[in-house]
Amino acid sequence: MNRTMASLVCLFTSTPAAAEVCDKVRPAWTPQDGPVGQLDDLALFLFEPIGLIAIGLAVGALLLRSAWFSAVAIVILMLMAALNVSTWREADDVTRFAISEGCMTAPYLTTIVMIAMAASIVTLTWIKPLDRSKSP
Repeated sequence: MNRTMASLVCLFTSTPAAAEVCDKVRPAWTPQDGPVGQLDDLALFLFEPIGLIAIGLAVGALLLRSAWFSAVAIVILMLMAALNVSTWREADDVTRFAISEGCMTAPYLTTIVMIAMAASIVTLTWIKPLDRSKSP
């Protein structure tokens, strides 16, 4: 009976292990790197698979200049930015442990870069460049 009660208590009060969080959240980070800053967070994001997808979408949209591809790329970039911010704002135990261990920080710069990538796609796809050949 005591063993069953102890198992139930452990099941309902369990939290993620603090020592094993960063190797799952940020595999490229090591404790010897020190706490993550804004530039480190941006670099870690851009060289993870999701960041490489964001770069690929932005480059593809800028090279193709297709309205449909650009619209899809912008929607995906904005969803990535929203997911990035919501992970920070609605932090669960894993996120809190990652912050306390130093492998995660507020994603301000990363979010700004993703919004800037989307804005550059909008600017270069839909806003007509000035025609300089018609000079007076």
